[in-house]
Amino acid sequence: MTDALPGKRELIERLGLDGHFEGGYFRQTYKTDHRERIPTPRGARTTMTAIYYMLTGDSPRDLFHTKASEGIQFFHLGAPVTYHLIHPDGRYEAVVLGPDLAHGHVLQLAVRGGVWKAAELPQGEYGLVSEVVAPGWEMEDMVLPTRAELLTRFPQHAAVITRLTDPD
Repeated sequence: MTDALPGKRELIERLGLDGHFEGGYFRQTYKTDHRERIPTPRGARTTMTAIYYMLTGDSPRDLFHTKASEGIQFFHLGAPVTYHLIHPDGRYEAVVLGPDLAHGHVLQLAVRGGVWKAAELPQGEYGLVSEVVAPGWEMEDMVLPTRAELLTRFPQHAAVITRLTDPD
């Protein structure tokens, strides 16, 4: 066994990752198909979905968004990824998903539905994570706000919102 981590291009190829509209690269790896869909206020959904998600030096940010379902992120390889969370009550939280537990990194992060979430790769070639979502992720459950919308709701977090949203 070697200690060398695979490079970005190798991971993209081996894991079959594609570019993601929010930034980075991804591939859905699981979508429940052996159970009945469950009812939600937004319509019937699968019980669970999972993806690989990778931010890279050339695509280092995942823009602010929210979804109705719960999600759990898991760190796999590479450099730490910083998650920026704005809770519905306006509370801001930064959490580093990464391998260095002695320096406050965590290996997994649960994010409730309705929390505004963005992520960035502060340094390094890549950071590879997974996300499991329940009830399963559907595009119509995704909310991508404009910068102006988030700044109106959370002006106290202008610096991080401006950095992790596209200009209106």
